[in-house]
Amino acid sequence: MDTVRTLGLGLLLAVAAPAAFAASPPRPSASAPEGAWLAWGGQASFGFNPDALASLDLRITAATATSARSVGVPGKRYDTTTFPALDAGALEVIHRGPGIVAIGGGELRFAGGFVLAHPGGAIDLRGFALRADPAARLGIAVVDAEGRPWFTADHAHYGFDEQGPGTFSMYNMNLRLAPAFAAALGRPELAGYPVGSLEFRAQAQIGRDESQPPPDGGVCSAPFSGQGLVTDIALIYDDAASGWTGHDDSVYVRRCGLPPVPNGGACTSSSTNGKVVIDQDSSLRNIGDTGVAWYQKFTSPSPPYGNDQHPYLIWNLYRVDADGRVKQIGVSAVKHAFLTINWAHVNGECGCAEGHVIYPTCEDTYSLSNNDNSSSGGSQQQNLAPRSEVIPSSAIWGRCGSVWDANCDGVMDGGSGAQNLYDYRMLVDESDMLAPLATGAHYFFEYWYIVRDDANIYNTMGYREILPTKNGSTWQVSLVGAGAADHDFFLGPLLNHWVDPLAPAANAMNQELSTPLGRARVAVKATDLGGGQWRYEYAVMNFDYAHVRVDPAHASEPNLKVLENHGFARFSVPLPASASAGALRFDDADNDAGNDWVASSAGGAVSWSAPATGNTLDWGRLYHFEFVSDAPPSSATLGLVGAATSSEPDIAYTLDLLGPSVVDDTIFRNGFD
Repeated sequence: MDTVRTLGLGLLLAVAAPAAFAASPPRPSASAPEGAWLAWGGQASFGFNPDALASLDLRITAATATSARSVGVPGKRYDTTTFPALDAGALEVIHRGPGIVAIGGGELRFAGGFVLAHPGGAIDLRGFALRADPAARLGIAVVDAEGRPWFTADHAHYGFDEQGPGTFSMYNMNLRLAPAFAAALGRPELAGYPVGSLEFRAQAQIGRDESQPPPDGGVCSAPFSGQGLVTDIALIYDDAASGWTGHDDSVYVRRCGLPPVPNGGACTSSSTNGKVVIDQDSSLRNIGDTGVAWYQKFTSPSPPYGNDQHPYLIWNLYRVDADGRVKQIGVSAVKHAFLTINWAHVNGECGCAEGHVIYPTCEDTYSLSNNDNSSSGGSQQQNLAPRSEVIPSSAIWGRCGSVWDANCDGVMDGGSGAQNLYDYRMLVDESDMLAPLATGAHYFFEYWYIVRDDANIYNTMGYREILPTKNGSTWQVSLVGAGAADHDFFLGPLLNHWVDPLAPAANAMNQELSTPLGRARVAVKATDLGGGQWRYEYAVMNFDYAHVRVDPAHASEPNLKVLENHGFARFSVPLPASASAGALRFDDADNDAGNDWVASSAGGAVSWSAPATGNTLDWGRLYHFEFVSDAPPSSATLGLVGAATSSEPDIAYTLDLLGPSVVDDTIFRNGFD
């Protein structure tokens, strides 16, 4: 049994907490004493999403006393600026025992800052400061010289570093408009609107007191595997009724561009052919018994797999039309995770150092800005890559030959990866969210982590209903059901909402197909149209099935090379000779009719086959198949074929669901009594 063990990072001298400090979110109850460490000086970096600024008609007209600046370009790169802090003042980092629980009193103050102009005036943030924001977990407020908050920041990664002078950092945070800023724009509904990212690094007290526990950790250990031990990562959300409480995650539009993106310009109030980029915050908890490796790509091989293993994140968007049809309309690339903060949630029992293993009971979070692959520190667009590089059922990445390592030397290629703010993002066609398609439709945003050895993939994925709206040239989404008595987030795939596998409606089923190469689900709805006609709809969701060909010269980790990665290539429903089938329909995850599957109702089956050019039903995608028959539903054995590789044949699978039944009495079929 391998055991992972990490020592706490640098240490601050514990000082007594002041009698009063800025209000903070509820903290875990524990018997350990509460105290505060101090951080001061250092620097802060802002990363503004230039597309968000443009949509709000905001302009940076001044940036004074900077130590670094890179002007942003819509659709191309973030606007990043770094300001050195003054040594005056300090920020309290509140801890209970070894675990950080809040940001306390004090502030980090800066001489420089921005001036942001808007049509009604300007916001002057020269001489700004960073303080605690009591409304968010480890939240930060950006206040002006008079102490008025104009931005807030949340979903932080954080930690201590004892190299050189001790430092405390908070980074990868969402930067949002504070209520005062939204009011100044004349749009109070935009309070909390994300406009970029924030990070800071401050000096921290050193000269550690050995009698005190180290900050944010100490010694944590957990086995990576063992007899009877379960690896299980679950998404978390705010739901007081169930006792689940997570970060305040949501879904957001990042930008909208006209083809060819990013050079075609921004969407307009009348455009219908734009590409809308949507992403989300994402938070999770280790509810299993084992530690889970979380190493950044291209780092030294580490246990337990002897590589740079880490989880991956994908997200999808679906539209359920007014008539009940389900269609996937958005497909992201893969986000490669790189860090876990090991947030202590329940009773403070986690309290482990942030780093590259997430321990049992600990939590982690990624901000929407981070998932958009932006960084206020200037390192942009280096964590998104194609899904085809990952073998999903084993969570193994083909690093060799990837978009970051074309020559297979194990070193990240310079200038590789996404080259703009549209590459490898989830691009949704505007027309899919506008009338007439949007009329009466419902939209569902789904995301999930791919975790090696995860015992339950269904609690590592979840979905929300969202409402996309276009105001002028600006797209926004809101959460449907947010603030309701139950909650607005549901574990499992969206397919289980379309047809509940545990309680399906009449003439509906939802079954899993489990194979050595991965899992899929097929759901069916048979609808009585009257007049002896039935509509059959099938939604086939490929979760992690992949028929892969690996390069024999690079067949092992960490230098594995994936040459082919295919999903399913054929779907069929048996059609009795006494039954007819018409109105055959196919819906994939794009609007390209040139790659649609070819439909047929010959040979005793209704079938669809992928074209020779590809478009197989690959992992993380849902395809919809439909036809109308004059036979009512009954039990039927469906066929699903895994695509061949250039070295191995296709693989046939079957699954028992519903299909047209055999009808022997032709008199009744013709409507006679």
